[in-house]
Amino acid sequence: MKKTTTKSIQLNQILTNKLLGSSELVRLLNDYFLSIYKNKSEFKLSIQSAKLKLGHFADVNNYLKRLSIEQNNEISLSYFLKNYSSAQKERVEIIFAGLYPEIKNMDTVMTLSRSGTVLIKVIVCESRPKYEGRLMAESLAKAGIQVELITDAMMSLLYDRVDAAIIGADSILKNGNIVNKAGSKSLALLCKEYKKPFYVVTARSKFSTTKEFKPKKENPKEVFNKKFSNLSVANIYFEEIDKKFITKIYTD
Repeated sequence: MKKTTTKSIQLNQILTNKLLGSSELVRLLNDYFLSIYKNKSEFKLSIQSAKLKLGHFADVNNYLKRLSIEQNNEISLSYFLKNYSSAQKERVEIIFAGLYPEIKNMDTVMTLSRSGTVLIKVIVCESRPKYEGRLMAESLAKAGIQVELITDAMMSLLYDRVDAAIIGADSILKNGNIVNKAGSKSLALLCKEYKKPFYVVTARSKFSTTKEFKPKKENPKEVFNKKFSNLSVANIYFEEIDKKFITKIYTD
């Protein structure tokens, strides 16, 4: 029987986390790999486990590919792992510098879910069923930003108060469409109807070589925890947003 270690528990907690965005998951993975990279067998197995569980995220997949390349050169690998967080912070600053001229005169923007790149007043949709938007609202509030938390269904009620929508992306498909948390397309359609900008902010590491997005069904009990013979429950976390709805994508 394989012995359960503190490190394996730590990795499992990262791989089963359904609240964090892909950028935040990569940050946690990087901290984990930095702590074990000298153990080559564990390092290799951990890459395989991470790819199996989180490889559908373009950001995670690209990060793991880089680790696979670097793993045979300990000096290069060590440098990459130790400098990843600062490099990621620089990428976020570059993205924001590009976006800032567009939003500097705006009063209120709307977003949903949680993103490591989206930090004026911000209206945040709570993003059911995992409520990542609540975490986003809390982070913004702690940063001193004026924030209002609403249910996903309320976004159309408040949209006359919004100057633009800003969201992150879990991946950008090869066809130019983006994949993000369910509800993003509704927000994009609202922007089109009300003639408001719909901006996407994301790192280049989230660009994917995949052309097609296949929605994945999640645990229906997260939505409704009762059973009836004539009732089915759908729970899908992510959806595809057509590039024609996107005003501009800001990246590093």
